[in-house]
Amino acid sequence: KKSVGQRIVDELKHYYHGFRLLWIDTKIAARMLWRILHGNTLSRRERRQFLRICADLFRLVPFLVFLIVPFMEFLLPVALKLFPNMLPSTFETKSKKEERLKKELRVKLELAKFLQDTIEEMALKNKAAKG
Repeated sequence: KKSVGQRIVDELKHYYHGFRLLWIDTKIAARMLWRILHGNTLSRRERRQFLRICADLFRLVPFLVFLIVPFMEFLLPVALKLFPNMLPSTFETKSKKEERLKKELRVKLELAKFLQDTIEEMALKNKAAKG
């Protein structure tokens, strides 16, 4: 187990890197917005990135309240339990990201299985109606 001091240092590094990545993303989004305002179009990848960055910036507003109000950062874990998508994507840890991807994959697999079952049922009904 890590000591309390080491966990605090790790958490501070995590937030430093998160804000740094968010700043870089914001600069990229500003350039994309400049291109849009001057009549250029964005590729599909750039458009998705631009939307993700804008969503992150809007998520940052309630997150900043926790940082600005004194001693409110101690309530941040409680708020994150209640609202798990409150943090911008740049603050996501590897484990949280893997967990989210696994959850999305499970949902996709369940949907694919449901669609396969539905198609099989329709095929059986069509076969019974013809035969």
